[in-house]
Amino acid sequence: MALSRPSADDDDAESLRAVGAEPRRAPGGSHRVDRTPLVDPNVLHDLEDQLDSPAAARAFVRDYVAVWDERDLRISSAIARRNQAASLDAVLSLKITSTMVGATQLVTLASALEKLLREGKLEEAEAALPHVHRCGVRTMRELRLLHLNKP
Repeated sequence: MALSRPSADDDDAESLRAVGAEPRRAPGGSHRVDRTPLVDPNVLHDLEDQLDSPAAARAFVRDYVAVWDERDLRISSAIARRNQAASLDAVLSLKITSTMVGATQLVTLASALEKLLREGKLEEAEAALPHVHRCGVRTMRELRLLHLNKP
């Protein structure tokens, strides 16, 4: 799986801050933000190794991408209904599956969203949803282009 380029843009640090997560600083403590990739290619390689099949890993990623809209709607609907238990369930599902495919920024955002939900900060969680949505759309695009479209 050849995912070699970082794909962060200027909205990444703002999105992380919006949900209470701090973007990583560049080595040496400079003020420049370390550009965390949307997708960590090493995790995708590990998934191939664990499944002992690039085709099985690709199928898992394809399923992950295919249910993004449903997952995004499930999270936003549960938060809009102020259903803390359903919100946590949906966010944990996103966090776990995103970890499995190496969707590093979505994992960070989901973790921050989980923290807000556990603290009962549903309004803050709702305000963070546009950032999660944008990151999710960009992550799905990257997975489609760089992982699923390979021969």
